[in-house]
Formats: sequence, structure tokens, C-alpha cells
Amino acid sequence: MNYLVMKRLVRRKYQLTLWSLFSLAIVSCVFLDGVEQASGVKAGEIFKATLRAHVNAAQERNNVRFVIAVLVPRSWKASENMQISYSAKDFGSGDMVPVPASVRAPNSDNNAVWPTALKNKFGIGPNLIDDMEWVVFWTGKQYNIKGGDNPVIEAQIQIKSGMQNMKFKFGYFVGSSEDGLNDFLGGPGALYKTLFSDCFEVTDGEGDVQDFCNPPQTFFDPYRATDNDILTLTYDRDILPGPLGDEIYLCATAQLKDGSTITSCEPLEEHRLTPVEGAAGRFEITFWPRAYFGLSKEQAIDQIHYYFTDLSGEIKIGYGNTDEPFVYSFQCD
Repeated sequence: MNYLVMKRLVRRKYQLTLWSLFSLAIVSCVFLDGVEQASGVKAGEIFKATLRAHVNAAQERNNVRFVIAVLVPRSWKASENMQISYSAKDFGSGDMVPVPASVRAPNSDNNAVWPTALKNKFGIGPNLIDDMEWVVFWTGKQYNIKGGDNPVIEAQIQIKSGMQNMKFKFGYFVGSSEDGLNDFLGGPGALYKTLFSDCFEVTDGEGDVQDFCNPPQTFFDPYRATDNDILTLTYDRDILPGPLGDEIYLCATAQLKDGSTITSCEPLEEHRLTPVEGAAGRFEITFWPRAYFGLSKEQAIDQIHYYFTDLSGEIKIGYGNTDEPFVYSFQCD
């Protein structure tokens, strides 16, 4: 056998092998055709959405469940307050149920459980505050899918909204129990799809508006904490430019659980914010609240009311560049 013939045979064998692998990987292309939802809801009321998707199956698969996940604020406790029903052309209808907490998402980093796998893969989408979670459901029934099947799915999603006034963007995921987050050969997103909504608003609820959609003037890390955690407070001077220069100090009052207050407002070096490297206009300070306010063992903080000032103390920058202080509430649920 001459060299050219051997080369053609090797190439043909390689192409057949590659096509075989490709066929195994692209079992079913998943398409998220759209989501219908309102632009807002009143706090405590039921949020409703209709999700439409379809699947182009390339070969037979047995005992497959269709997966839907929704990205929502943690305060909604959606795993306790969410229902999904579905209908699928030629496949019947039924209810979706929460994916058991121990089930791991196929083809995910470190073979993580579904909520963690989605958070690792897609984060919080376009939201700017990391206080959101992926809540994952799948069909209560398993299905056998033949090559050439094209299931069309319509899902009705209902979630009781939380009580906090807020703005955020929903995330939606569709996929299957068999393929999970498989990106092999088909490219990212062939076997699953995601979609993120426009900014959604919860009104007529409790507290100031938590805005996950727009860059905040100031934020804490971690977002949820106790007064015994180390906190980093960041102030973005460029979000709403004001009169402060580069010499910025924190002036804060601790509202204690017993109703009393402690104020720490001196222009001391340990109260000074430092520029964030590589982030023009951002300044930050890291502190331990219990030490910052000199708490006794019996005392505990409920909220911190704070603003930013200069060395003289004459300039006060609070919410919206007014003298109304920003508020941070301690919560760790």
C-alpha cells in the first residue's frame, strides 16, 4: 500500500472517529425560545413566568429528565416557594420537582451539585450583588427520547416574591439530567441554554430598594454577615461624583440590638479609605465591627448607619450624595 492510500485511510478513519464522538456528544441540541414575565411585582405576591423551549434529538436516550433552573434573590427562599408545571408536545405534561440536594450536575467542574455547578458556570449573570442563588427543578417523570424527536416544552413558573424592595435580573437555564453542562465538541451552550431578563422590580415592600441592576455607590463584602465578621466596605466616588477628594474617611453609627447607639466618626488613619488598585474612583476600608465600635461581650449590632467625609468633617456624603446615611443591616441567613 503506497503512502497516499495509507494517508487517505488514516484521514478517513480519523473523520469517522471524530463524527462518532460528535454524535455521542450532540445527543440533543437544546433551545430556550423565550420567557414571558411581567416587569415587576408587589412584595409578597406571586410572580409568574412562562418559559418556552424545544429540543432537537440526534439519537436515542432513555430515562432523561428535562431541567429548568431559575436565578433569584436568596431572600425569596424560592426553593420553598416555587412551583413549575409543564407540557411537552407528544410527551405529555406534569409537575417539575426540586432536584434532590445530593444530585450532581453531569459534566460540571468538580462534579458539583446542580445549584453550585450553575453558580460556578454562570455566576449571578448581569446582576451586581452576589446575594442570588440558582434554584433547580426537573421533570417528575423520566422520558425515553428517540433520534429525530423534537419535544416542544412550555413551562409555567410561579414563585412567591420576597418582602424586600429590590431590583434584579432573573436568570433561566434549560438542559437535561443526562447532559448537564456538557460543552464537548458541540461548543458551549449546545446541550443547554441560559437567558437573563431585563431589570425586574419588587415594590410596596420593606426597606430601601436593594438595586442589583445598577452599580452601587457603596457596598459591603460579604453582603450577608454578622458583627463578628471582617467586612470590606467599598465606596465608588465616580457613580455619583461629589465634592470628596482622595482623602476619604468613614463616619459610622452602630445601632445596637438593645436600642442604643455607638458613633465612631473621628478622622483617624484607621478610619481612612484607601484607593482600590486598578479601579479608578473606588476606595475601600476593611474593619472588624466589634473592634471598630469597641463593643463589650454582651453588645451586638443590628445595623450600621454611615456616610463618608473629609479630614475636616464638614463634607458628608450619604445616600444619593445627600446627608442621609447609608444603611447596612446584619443578616446571615
